[in-house]
Amino acid sequence: MIKRDALAPGRSDPALSHRIVSFVRTLRAAGLPLGVGKSALALEAAKRIDIGNRAEFSAALRSVLTVSPAEGVLFDCAFPMFFGNAAAFARLGDLHESGLRSLGEVKPPPGALRLLRAMDSASSLIAAPGAQRAVAGAGYSPQERLASKDFAQMTPEEQAEARELLRRGVLCPKRKGRRYKAAAHGPRIDLQATLRAGLASGGELAQLKRKARRDEPLSLVLMFDVSGSMTAYARMAIHFAHALCSARRSVEVFVFATRLTRVTRELRGRDGDVATAAALNAAPDWEGGTRIASAIGQFNRQWSRRVLARPGMVLLFSDGLERAYVEELRFEAARLRRSCKRLVWLNPLLGYKDFQPRARGVLALLPAVHEHRAAHNVESLLGLADALE
Repeated sequence: MIKRDALAPGRSDPALSHRIVSFVRTLRAAGLPLGVGKSALALEAAKRIDIGNRAEFSAALRSVLTVSPAEGVLFDCAFPMFFGNAAAFARLGDLHESGLRSLGEVKPPPGALRLLRAMDSASSLIAAPGAQRAVAGAGYSPQERLASKDFAQMTPEEQAEARELLRRGVLCPKRKGRRYKAAAHGPRIDLQATLRAGLASGGELAQLKRKARRDEPLSLVLMFDVSGSMTAYARMAIHFAHALCSARRSVEVFVFATRLTRVTRELRGRDGDVATAAALNAAPDWEGGTRIASAIGQFNRQWSRRVLARPGMVLLFSDGLERAYVEELRFEAARLRRSCKRLVWLNPLLGYKDFQPRARGVLALLPAVHEHRAAHNVESLLGLADALE
């Protein structure tokens, strides 16, 4: 602990200054937009207050390092562990396992797991002398093993690493458009460009100019089942949707359980954790019952002509466990197929080797989809390249 007599206003302590700078770096790694100027402000604030007063010290740093309530929540999580005693820091191991649930019954704030990773990497700087690290020896799983691990079996930290793999590996699907562009080895001869080149060289057609079809972004519509039976997979799937929204603009995202909710605007945010939390908060039926037929029907009536004005692809992420409205599901799924260029069903249940399509809802959906694919791990989601051609 730092002694009060060394913390009087106007006095500086090299150890304290180093710790404050490390604290700012940790918050930056957790996602807060903090630069060198913020570190200087924090150091200046520390010189002007009585740091022996813990509440005053916390309030001073909070005032210069945060600008929004969400950033304040992360600050309040990090400050007690960073400037507390060894016992406070020892709780970090429990937090890694529970995803900040040990802080109380409050739902973990956006960016919480990213903060835990940042705290873990900074633990050698903030642990008290002689204190045993709560997470010593802990490390991330190899990427190859993690990519093939089922989302439902991942720990909170593995899920955070999986989200990063999805963000880095997501692709931007394109299709061949009807317009052409100049290409050195295109399949067609560009007669106009060839004649223009000939005029420039005195009428001699020295070289044939060629052209090829221009690649155009493929319009994508993603529909995610967020009912109770999909809880283990829905969050990771929505992070995948956020990565797609960040990679391109022509993506529309909907979530449904008992009703359909458009969350495209919420997923346009730059921060993945914040955007995902906003999308889930926008869904009033999150972890509710399952009415797939009703959701697809609502999309067909209200959104199909708007977001599928040009031929696009629809990715339906669901387990297909519809029981009450099977005939309606068969009708609406067939109508959706006719509205899009390709309908791909992403089913987490295909990750189980003993899965058999016996449920009535599954049997109703299968005839309508162009492709039925697994979507239970990172590898299956990133393997959509061939389906998005």
